[in-house]
Amino acid sequence: MAKPGIFSFEGLKMNRVKALLLLSCLLLGCADLLTTNVILDLGMSELNPVMRLAQTWLGVWWLVPKLGLTLLLVGLLWRSKNVYNVALVVAFCSTPVLNNLLLIVAGTN
Repeated sequence: MAKPGIFSFEGLKMNRVKALLLLSCLLLGCADLLTTNVILDLGMSELNPVMRLAQTWLGVWWLVPKLGLTLLLVGLLWRSKNVYNVALVVAFCSTPVLNNLLLIVAGTN
């Protein structure tokens, strides 16, 4: 029997739960970017010193390293064989978004 090709569905070993977790991680990275932009528009500043430095050096292009790190994280999670560890990292990725949302609510009141 022939081996499945590189582009065939039989060769893809990722299950649906892991795919949903990876998509969630990517969406949380984008949500972090959007909520950070709202915070910056409200006159507040970035708390992460690395991203603050990227904003200072790169201006509006600071989102490139942010999204690059998110894609790197998704790529590393894709290689993980333990779905529970992937879920833990995705849960951890939700904390900046939740914090940003709380800051937005507090900043508008």
